[in-house]
Amino acid sequence: MKKIFKSLMASLTGMIILTSCHEEFLTEKVYDSLTPLNFYKTEADINAAVVSVYNMLHHGDSWGRQIWLGAEYPGEASWPNFSGEAWRTELDQYNWTPGSTGFRQIWSSMYRMIDRANTVLQYSPEIEYTQQSVRDQVEGEAKFLRALAYLTLVRFFDHVPYVTEENRSELFPSNEGTDDQVWQLIIDDLKFGVEKLPAKYTGSDLGRATAGAAQALLTKAYLTRAGKPWNKSEYWALAAQEANKIINNPAYGYGLHENYEDVFLIANEHGKEYIFSVESESGMGLGRDYPTFSGIRSGNQLKLDGWSSIVTEEEFFNSMSVDDKRREKTFVLSYPDVRGNGMVYTYPETITLPHFNKFINPDDDKAVSTSDYATNMIILRYSDVLLMHSEAENEANGPSAEAVKGINMVRERAGLPLLNPADFTKETLGDAILQERVWEFCLEGQAYFDLKRRGAIEKRITKYATSEKHYVFPVPQSELDVNPNLKQHPAYR
Repeated sequence: MKKIFKSLMASLTGMIILTSCHEEFLTEKVYDSLTPLNFYKTEADINAAVVSVYNMLHHGDSWGRQIWLGAEYPGEASWPNFSGEAWRTELDQYNWTPGSTGFRQIWSSMYRMIDRANTVLQYSPEIEYTQQSVRDQVEGEAKFLRALAYLTLVRFFDHVPYVTEENRSELFPSNEGTDDQVWQLIIDDLKFGVEKLPAKYTGSDLGRATAGAAQALLTKAYLTRAGKPWNKSEYWALAAQEANKIINNPAYGYGLHENYEDVFLIANEHGKEYIFSVESESGMGLGRDYPTFSGIRSGNQLKLDGWSSIVTEEEFFNSMSVDDKRREKTFVLSYPDVRGNGMVYTYPETITLPHFNKFINPDDDKAVSTSDYATNMIILRYSDVLLMHSEAENEANGPSAEAVKGINMVRERAGLPLLNPADFTKETLGDAILQERVWEFCLEGQAYFDLKRRGAIEKRITKYATSEKHYVFPVPQSELDVNPNLKQHPAYR
């Protein structure tokens, strides 16, 4: 039944939300064309607008491709194998510039997503809702998605323009002096979602943002605010408190799957570890190419072939213990020839490069093209909450039984020894938690954010020359060219 929500998304994929002009100078009512003034009249209308915001998650300029890669390639686990656009290698080798293509795509896609959310919030008060809870859900989802877009922007670019439903008609918004406004908006939007959104959905609404998703993203926002470059240390305790509320809230129903591989099966995509994902589905215009992107090129691994466009760093492959139960799902260790001829490929004997196995799922077999797989891109899952709690608790109060509670739950599932807080200082436990995140979330688009927050780029990225400026992405040159009020980040001036 979850496909009903995805069907709504598919039907609106090509819809242009009516935000480019307001035509407020018109006094005559027009009935044979749609404008914002005559479209947003019913709950169905505003729900269509909400779904259009979700559709931006799926776009290739956002989590459909560029945000995922922008957060993953600078990490220590993956590299682009000299594939595709130059930006991928620039990310991997830390030699990007303001003109690098992906920065413009991420920036513009997030502001399109913000504008669509602002459209919902501008016109929602004019709808006659059947009940208040429907309005709360509409506005809660829009605010969650707006906060997600803004948090993504500040995690990449630091200083960004502040645009809401109240000033969305401003042509040239500035990014100077906006930090506090943007952060307060993120926090307020997510607090609204925690209060107003339901704890869970069933049936056709599966995949929508929940109160738990808002609370998990609020935890991540606090964690980000506490770390580099913001260094607001008081937010460590807030992050720990928020994560603990999630852990101790049975209404959410969150927990760890017994087996790591079960997290990534389509059958479990809304299971107990799921919090929020980019929803994908085969055969309805909502498929994605994540398996193709990470699959082995000309390796007879997938019936539709792979591209080997994001592969495993050999050093990272070797860093994971052979006793780690995550290893078999994380990496391609062996597989049978898809042609059914009985041949079995193994690494390193007959597989040249180490590859990731996370998106290669036996139950994702309905794709009709290389970009039509149903595997979701995870944005938030429960093990992230556990590790965020450990990180924040350690930073707030130092090593303790409480600080290792979350990381030990993750390690226990992985079959690894539990950590004894007496063996660590705050710094060494912080390093251990970061390492655990690298193993747990590789290929899930978290790497750059974790390295940045922990101030660990120079320490952990040793293959290429890095510097202080690499803790932030530059404002895209194309945006500077058209907006006279934008200023380049000081690290790139």
